[in-house]
Amino acid sequence: MSPSSLSLRSPNLRGTALAVAIAVGVSGCASVEEFSRSHSRTTNCLVGGTLGALTGAAAGALSNKGDGAIIGGALLGAAAGCGAALAYKDRIDRLQRLAEEEHLKLDVETLNTPAATASAAPQEAGFVAQVQDQGMFPVGSAQLSAEGERQVRKLASAFTGQRQTAILVVGHTDATGNASFNQQLSERRARAVASILAEQGIAPQRMYFQGAGASRPIADNADPLQRGKNRRVEFVEVNDTATLVKRVNAEQNNPKYLAHGTATVVKAPVRRSKPAVAEQAAKPAKSSTPVASESVAKAKPGKPTFTPHTGPVVDFGGTAVSASQWTLGQTITPKSGGFSLISSAYASSIPVSSCEADQPRESGKVINLASGQALDTHPTTDYLPGYNNRVWAQTVNGHLVTISPVSILRVDAAVDRQPFIQVVTDYSQGNRKALVKADAVANTYEGEDRVLYRVFLKDPQAPVSCMDVVFSKGSAQATEGALFYPLRNGETYTARFVPVRT
Repeated sequence: MSPSSLSLRSPNLRGTALAVAIAVGVSGCASVEEFSRSHSRTTNCLVGGTLGALTGAAAGALSNKGDGAIIGGALLGAAAGCGAALAYKDRIDRLQRLAEEEHLKLDVETLNTPAATASAAPQEAGFVAQVQDQGMFPVGSAQLSAEGERQVRKLASAFTGQRQTAILVVGHTDATGNASFNQQLSERRARAVASILAEQGIAPQRMYFQGAGASRPIADNADPLQRGKNRRVEFVEVNDTATLVKRVNAEQNNPKYLAHGTATVVKAPVRRSKPAVAEQAAKPAKSSTPVASESVAKAKPGKPTFTPHTGPVVDFGGTAVSASQWTLGQTITPKSGGFSLISSAYASSIPVSSCEADQPRESGKVINLASGQALDTHPTTDYLPGYNNRVWAQTVNGHLVTISPVSILRVDAAVDRQPFIQVVTDYSQGNRKALVKADAVANTYEGEDRVLYRVFLKDPQAPVSCMDVVFSKGSAQATEGALFYPLRNGETYTARFVPVRT
């Protein structure tokens, strides 16, 4: 019987054809390996090629066109999967060469999506390249310098080609100045860079830009020698728009960015518990050369700065921040899988400081360069169970403190509605008249089973300056928390605050 007369109605024969198809796909990757002579390319190619072979073979099988369709589908799938993995590696190599030629500081990270099964390898989904702004933009400006424009055009050449991937440009600033101004400035910078990539031939329909402002620091903003490292341009290239949405959401509330605060002045010293080894290793080395910041004015490192408090003062029975140990961060365990790019070794050191060393963080929407429309990153308004605009309150030293509403979405624990804080003094003695009702800004940071809910009061003369509350994602209860409040002597105090849902 000739091969052409075999029928694939038999499961055994169909399985044999499928096995042959996958083997052909993997052997095709081997030939690419022999050509490239790169171990990392071999691994990426084998994973991508095998997955592509499976996908292509399955499509061929479903077509009911025989074993030729199965093997042909596998060959096409293997080539596509292998080609995508090698294309990312090629672009990373080219970016690194270009950065070296231009003496640019470049950090590259490969993005992987979780494996479908425990035994399978993670799938390569793209990469992130961070370029430090070393004069690319003048201070406080979104206009590229002549040298910066030349450098961006050169880097853009690494992204050109006929592909259907999604590319996102993110602008980052240091924390000097107003948070809203920094967000808008970083957005204009990101758009300027994305526009140059489009001029180099990249389809604007697959280009996106975002201004993250100072919301994702990678260096100490209170240190003039370090804060300039936060000024950077981030390039993200991923397989498709759906993967881009996952990446954007994972970064929005990523606890890893709590390793550095957004406060630019040194407040009263905080005595913390002994840091983990991983935290010590992650701390950037001090530089002897100052790095330019967004502001011309520079604070003196190490000198405490106090702002006189002239508003109402409430004694919550706490202790001075300078005499307190901060351990609340040990309850936040990083999320596993996806794009939560935090090693489990950092679980006991996030966050490394309280809300007193931080400020409200503002990050803009992801916008498509061609349409000007925002990327839909939260298609639903489902809430985490128990956090659907409820009131949470607790008495602290006889005074009632209320957060309302606590509004946390299920997707990436995003804040849906901003809260206000109400303080009723001497509540335990029968008083029911509120001393203050103040608007606030909340930021959330999502861990594996808990959410850090960080609140800042907008009025600097309010009796409470900020608070950190750790909420459980599964039981609708607060597990730990603290509020911070000023006294007349200029020092900040902290008291335990674990609200309950009312």
